[in-house]
Parts: sequence; C-alpha cells; structure tokens
Amino acid sequence: MLMNFLMPPGPETHSTREVRTLMKRRFALTAGFLLLAAVTLTACLSSDRRVEASPGLRGEPQTRNRRMKNVLVVTVTKGFRHDSIPVAEETIKLLGERTGAWITDFARTDADIQQKMTPQALQRYDAVIFANTTGVLPLPDPPALLEYVRSGKGFVAMHAGSDTFHTWPGSSAPVSEYIQMLGGEFLTHGAQCAVDGHILDPKHPATIAIVRSGERTDPATAANVDLKKYTVATGKIWKVFDEIYILKNVDRVNLRALVVLDRYPPDGSPNAGKPGEHLISWCRTYGRGRVFYTALGHRQEVWRDPLFQEHIAGGIQFALGLMKGETRPNPEAAPAK
Repeated sequence: MLMNFLMPPGPETHSTREVRTLMKRRFALTAGFLLLAAVTLTACLSSDRRVEASPGLRGEPQTRNRRMKNVLVVTVTKGFRHDSIPVAEETIKLLGERTGAWITDFARTDADIQQKMTPQALQRYDAVIFANTTGVLPLPDPPALLEYVRSGKGFVAMHAGSDTFHTWPGSSAPVSEYIQMLGGEFLTHGAQCAVDGHILDPKHPATIAIVRSGERTDPATAANVDLKKYTVATGKIWKVFDEIYILKNVDRVNLRALVVLDRYPPDGSPNAGKPGEHLISWCRTYGRGRVFYTALGHRQEVWRDPLFQEHIAGGIQFALGLMKGETRPNPEAAPAK
C-alpha cells in the first residue's frame, strides 16, 4: 500500500498513529479532488464534442451518425447572371457543413455540366440545386434530369431557377417539361421592394424556424429592422426586401404553398398593391422525388440573412429526405386575415 510505503519502519506509537491517520485523511481528500477533476474534465470534453457536432441552425436534426448526403449546385447561366451567385455558392456549402447534412459539389461551367450531369454521374448525388441559373443549360441528356428526380431524388431551385428552361430541348410543349417538374415559371419583376410573406405551412422544415423566430419577435422591434440588411418575422408574417418575381404557369392545384403574398408586390408597377395570391415558396412531389422552390435570393444580403438561411437549409434537407414535410397540395389555403 502507498500509505505503508510513505511511513518509516519501526514500532507504531501514539504519535505515529496520529501521523498515519492524518496522512490517510489527506490521501483520501487528494484522491477525491483528483476524481472530481477527472469527471469534470471528461464532462467538458464531452460538452465540447456536442457543441462541435451540433447543427449550426435551429430546428435541424443531428446527423453525425448518418451518412452525409451529396448535392450538386449548378450555377451556370445563359441569360442574366446574378452577382449574388458567389455568395449563394458559399452559403449552400457552409450550411451543409454547419448542419452536417450534405457535402457540396459545383457545376459552374458548361464542361462541368457535361461531366457531372450525365445519367451515370447524377447517381452520385442525392439532390441537384439550381442556384440562380438562367436560360437553357447544356444538359448532356435532358430527360435524364427529370428521370433522376422522378426516381426519388431531390431537386431545389432558388430565385432564377424558375427563369431556366422556358423551352425544353427537343420539345415544343407550351409549358416546358422542366417547368412542369418545378411547378412555376418566371414572368416578370418590378423594382426591389419590401413584402409581407404569409407562411401557410408553419411546420414545414423550410418555414418552422422562421415562425419560431416570429413568435419571439416583438412587433415594435420588427418595425425598426432595416429590411435592406435583414429579414424579420412577426408571428406567421415574414418581412423581406428583395426582387420579387411574378410567376406564370403555376401548377397551384399540385403544389403545397409554403410562403405567399396576398397582394401584388409594391414594386412600382401598375398592379402594385392589388389583392391576389402570389407564391414565394412551395414544395411538391415529382414521381417519388421531392421538389423545393423559393423565389427569394436575388440580393447578396438575402443570402447572408439568418432567416433565409434557415429557409433554404430546411428546404434542402426536405428535398434530401432528411427532414419530413407535408407535400399534400393546399390550393384552398389562404393567408390569415
């Protein structure tokens, strides 16, 4: 025993018994402190690991024990090119890292599309994202993209993703096959403006964090937010300053609208302020696949906004099948008065 080793040899006396007792007490106390320190250190290290592994956004599932998905972000343009595309690329990649949900690959050039979007290459990805694409993209096999989604994969488009494939290669259909898959098509827009987006499905992954933020936000505080820098929610209203698309060929009866306007945006056009539904975001099924679209994302500031990042992070995880969301169409839904 350590105590016997520390005590000198010889007959035990009253004095040596007191010393032995004192040293035993000190030894027990020291051992107790060492045990407490070890437990505390272990707890701290475990806590650090939890923090590092926990998602960076609210309302997202833990994914550290699940294989990360793979997404292909396409940013090729054949029409107008948004200056927010580099920020979009950076944001989507960062959100994948922060949530631990997906690994991001990019198709930035025609050559990338030819290499990464063949029928065989597409199988490496769990979802394809069109981030502000425009025009007719040079797909190596256009029907393969539709079949890819239909087979059970995910498809996501932001903003100008609806200003893409107004015509479909080899087809003369009045509404292109791509637009039929997506669910709506860009028509026009006016000046950038502030709008009130009404959230129709507060439980969907793409909206739940926005609604939770709105429940905590005082209306007086929200009124003082500079919408050109940040979006803000109050209740189920999401206030956003962006370039607001007016859409056509909206397949409303087969879509689940997530965020809508209840009037034409105040964008300086003759129709500004007229009552009527205008969709901002929706989801749908396409065959066995999942589709998510948001018309927001023109401005760099929107891409950097925390609530918009919650919006697209939830939408991407829905499309990947990582977060469940209702897809039943809701054409009868209307903003609360």
